[in-house]
Amino acid sequence: MSKPIVFSFVREQRIFLVSLLGLLSFLAVLCLGLVISLGTAVSRWNHQWDLMATVQVMPGPSAGAASAAVQKITSGAKNDIVSLRDISAEESAAMLKPWLSGGDALSGYIPKMTEIQFKNATAKNNFGASVANIDGVRFVTFAGGMKATTSVGWQIILISFFVLGLVLASIILCISYITKNTTLIHRHELEILNQVGARDGFIARQLMSIILRLAAMGALLGFVVATPVLLIIISMAHSLRVGMFTQMAVPGIGWLVLIALAVGIIGLSIITTRRTVMKILKSE
Repeated sequence: MSKPIVFSFVREQRIFLVSLLGLLSFLAVLCLGLVISLGTAVSRWNHQWDLMATVQVMPGPSAGAASAAVQKITSGAKNDIVSLRDISAEESAAMLKPWLSGGDALSGYIPKMTEIQFKNATAKNNFGASVANIDGVRFVTFAGGMKATTSVGWQIILISFFVLGLVLASIILCISYITKNTTLIHRHELEILNQVGARDGFIARQLMSIILRLAAMGALLGFVVATPVLLIIISMAHSLRVGMFTQMAVPGIGWLVLIALAVGIIGLSIITTRRTVMKILKSE
């Protein structure tokens, strides 16, 4: 039916429900958008550094023999190496400057480091296994060194998923509460309809048609507001210039998922309405 004949919402109720669903939809889209953009950042970050590693020869009596052994292995694996660069002592000292505290007392303990980019993960793993048994040599992958940063990204993703679950649960509770109250308010009309033979499904569809329109308005409002906020957050992350968060982005499939979430909120509202109404009517 184009107009409900059983249930009716006054203007204040419609504004309240649209505003509430708009706010919850905004939070849901924003949370899922952060999950997608952070997931993209973690994936790109791992892919960027997954094939990079450094070979560190620790200073000491066996440093010369260790360097020769590493050089031999490197020469034998040159077909698996994209690029190789020796890090000078000055660069190493610059990287360790916060720990050297302006002195040179620890400069004698700085290892000789070589930065290597491999063609694939197999080549990296094979090279690492080859140098692992050399005394005084450390093989450190960039991905391993970035685990702390990656861990932070996954933690934020899990928190965002948790908040998204809370938001969806809030939508179910709010719709259920509003539906229950509206149905109880119109108890007299329901008794009349039951006496004239109206089916429960017909009565449920009356309220579902109202919730459909209001939920659609709220979901659209939430999506429209959340989109620029999400883009602003991604832009702020890019302004950092360095680090994992500069890789944040929402790909094309991600936007389709966000649109599907908005549509899903509408469907969730309708399903919750029907279940609540049918439950009340069966208990009558």
